[in-house]
Amino acid sequence: MGSSRRSERSVRRASGPRGGCAMTALALELSPLWTAAEARAADAWTIDRTGVPGLVLMEHAGRAVADVVVAELERLAARDGAVIDVVCGPGNNGGDGWVCARHLAGRGLAVRVLSLAAPDALRGDARQAAALLLAARAAAFASRGTVVDVVVDDGEGGAVVAALDAATATAAATGRRTVVVDALYGTGLSRPLDERAARVVVALARRRAAGARVVSIDVPSGLPADGAAPAGDVVDADVTVTFAGRKVAHVAEPGFSRCGVVVEVDIGVLRPATVRPQIVALDDVRLPAASPTAHKGTYGHVGVILGAPGTAGAALLAARGALRAGAGLVSLLGDDPHGVARLPELMLRPLDDDGLAAVNVVVVGPGLWPERARALVPALARARARGARVVADAGALGGLPHGLADVSTPHPGEAARVLATSSSQVQVDRLGAARALVERLGGVVVLKGAAPVVASSARVLVVPGGAPALAVGGSGDVLAGVVGAALAGAWGAASVDDAAAVAVWLHQQAGRASSRGALAGELADAVAAVAQQARAP
Repeated sequence: MGSSRRSERSVRRASGPRGGCAMTALALELSPLWTAAEARAADAWTIDRTGVPGLVLMEHAGRAVADVVVAELERLAARDGAVIDVVCGPGNNGGDGWVCARHLAGRGLAVRVLSLAAPDALRGDARQAAALLLAARAAAFASRGTVVDVVVDDGEGGAVVAALDAATATAAATGRRTVVVDALYGTGLSRPLDERAARVVVALARRRAAGARVVSIDVPSGLPADGAAPAGDVVDADVTVTFAGRKVAHVAEPGFSRCGVVVEVDIGVLRPATVRPQIVALDDVRLPAASPTAHKGTYGHVGVILGAPGTAGAALLAARGALRAGAGLVSLLGDDPHGVARLPELMLRPLDDDGLAAVNVVVVGPGLWPERARALVPALARARARGARVVADAGALGGLPHGLADVSTPHPGEAARVLATSSSQVQVDRLGAARALVERLGGVVVLKGAAPVVASSARVLVVPGGAPALAVGGSGDVLAGVVGAALAGAWGAASVDDAAAVAVWLHQQAGRASSRGALAGELADAVAAVAQQARAP
C-alpha cells in the first residue's frame, strides 16, 4: 500500500497564554479535506504539469486497493478459497477496479469482475486497465490456474445483479465470508445513480448483509464527495480507500457514517503550493505543558450566567466544564447560593455590570429562557466593549444581535430554530448549515453532533468521528463551559477559531473516554483526564 499522506497534514501553532509564562505552544494537527473539483484538478495538474500518465496513477490506486482487500481477507481468515467480486463502473473508478482485480489475481486469488460496461466500450485509462487484465489472464493467470471471470452487464444491470445475488445465496448457505470491491463510481459522479446502478447498489447491500465486507474505491458509490446528502441509493462501505487526501464526505456527516474505516494512501498525485483547501479536519491536538510559575490568573476567569428557576443545573454543568477544562477561576453570575454549595470551587457574583466586569469570558444560555437572554443584551454588549468574550448556547441562540457572541454552540434542533428550517434539513447538509449559521449569528459557530463542525468566515473545520457517550442531556452545557475556558486562555489558543476547535476536540475525546450512560458531570470530569493525556511532555 502507498504511504499515508502525512505530507498533506499541517500543524498550526499558537503562542502561549497571556502573562508570558514559558509554555510549549499549543499545536493543532490539521489536514485538508478536498472537494471533488479539487481532487479532479489535482489529478489533471499532476498529469499535465508533471508528465505522470493517468494510467500510472490508476495503477498505484488499484494496487493500493488490492493491498487493502488482502488485509481484509486475512483479518477475516478467509483468504483460502476466496472469490473476490470487483464491481466496476464505466469510468475511471471502474478502471481502478480492473487494476485491483489484476493485482489480486497476480497474488493467486480468484477474481470476478462484474462490469457495467464491456471492456471495449470503456474509454481512456479505464479501457487500457481492462485490456491489461484480459491480456494477463490469457498470458499468465490461466496457466497458473488462477480464476479470472468477467461478467458484463446486459444493459439493465440484470447480469451483475444476478451474479451478486447468486454469491449472496451461496454465502448464506455456507456461512463463508469474503470481500467485495465497490468500483462503480467515485468523486467524478455529480448526479444521482441511474436506475441500473441503483439496482446494483441494492444487490451490494444484500451481499453485505450476508457477511461480505465491502471495500469502496475513493468514496462509496452514490455518495457526493463534497459532504452533501445523497439524492438516491448509496453503498454502505466497511472500508473506503481514498487517494491524495480525504474528501469532505469521509469526515463530515451525512457521509462519514457510510464510509466505514477510511484508508488514505499516496498514489503520487501532486498539487501546486498555491492550492489551499477551504475545509480542514482537526486530527489531533497537543496541549501546552503548564508552567510551574502559572497561577489562577494565568488561565482566565469564566462567568456562567445562571438560568431560569429550576434549571440551575445547566449552568452548574457549564461551570464544571470550564473548571475541568482548566479555567483559573469560574463564577456563577446571578442569585443561587445553593449552586456554589454544590460545587464549592465556584464563586457567586451578581449579574450586573460589576459582576460581568470581573470575568473575561461570559457563558450565556444554559438553562436560560430566550426572552431573558434578549433582556441581557445591553449588559452583554457593555461587557463585550470592555473586552470580554461571549459564548452563547441554548436559550441565548438566535436572541443576541449578530456578532455579539464570539462562539455559538447550537445542536441541530437549535440550529434549525435559528435558520427557520427542520433539524433533518440541518443534518443532510451540516457544512451548509454551519455556514448559514455564521451568516446569521456572526463569530464562530460550533454545530454539535457527530463530526462536529467549527465554522467561521475564515475557516470551516470538522472534528472527525463521534462519541456515543455524549448523547446525554447536559453534555452541550459542559461543552459551553469548555469553550469558555479555552477562550479565557486555558490552552493558549491564538484565535477564537482555534479556541473553539480545541474545546470541541477535548469534549469529543472526553466522550470517547467515557462509557454510554455516563452523566454529563462525569463527562466534564473526563475532560481534565483527556487534557492531561494531550499535554506536551
